[in-house]
Amino acid sequence: MKIEKISNSQIRCILTEEDLAGRQLRLSELAYGTEKARALFRDMMEQAAIQCGFDAENYPLMIEAIPLGANSIVLIVTKVDNPEELDTRFSNFAPSVQKDAAPAQEPPSPLNQLLKSLRGREQASDSSSASEALSRRRAFMMTSRLYSFESMTDVIRAARMLASAYTGSSSLYRDEKSGTIYLLLKMRDMEEVAAMQRVIASLSEYGTPEKVSPARQQYLVTHCSVLCAENALGTLAQL
Repeated sequence: MKIEKISNSQIRCILTEEDLAGRQLRLSELAYGTEKARALFRDMMEQAAIQCGFDAENYPLMIEAIPLGANSIVLIVTKVDNPEELDTRFSNFAPSVQKDAAPAQEPPSPLNQLLKSLRGREQASDSSSASEALSRRRAFMMTSRLYSFESMTDVIRAARMLASAYTGSSSLYRDEKSGTIYLLLKMRDMEEVAAMQRVIASLSEYGTPEKVSPARQQYLVTHCSVLCAENALGTLAQL
């Protein structure tokens, strides 16, 4: 979960596939205000208060959603001083996450506003496309490996030892904020994965295995510097 302060009254929260999986929460569940979805929202507000000084207590909130894909989403949360002045399309506000609802009337879920769009997307997508997306995700996770390294020296040492035996593709990224270097390996199929087991096992001597997913790959491409987009191991082995 990544939270950014846009202004004193607005924050942006990026929820990735890994964030949802860690809570055993599906994106579609957000649209129905389940207990897990409410717990996620409360945690998000607490984290925003700690990291950004974003105090949502006693403020009505407007929430908007920007889907990033099948399993990732950006939430824009805005504190509203005068909800009556807003356009009627934003009239359904969430009460403060710190206050309990009156038992006589169930308040709208804090996620009602943004998640009408998710319901539409969920209803519009047929089962075959969902099945195809799931199959692609599983294939990616089964044939890809991700490792993090503290220094380029460690990556070069690993490349010199293993490049001649590795037959798949490899890409190298660097997180400029932390300085961490990431090596992403992608193999064609499970047969190649089986053939590369020695290489995969040896990489653990130089770097740290990381969770890998399409969302994680997209994060690397979007938020990290691309040091070597193709044949990273082969290129580094020659240094």
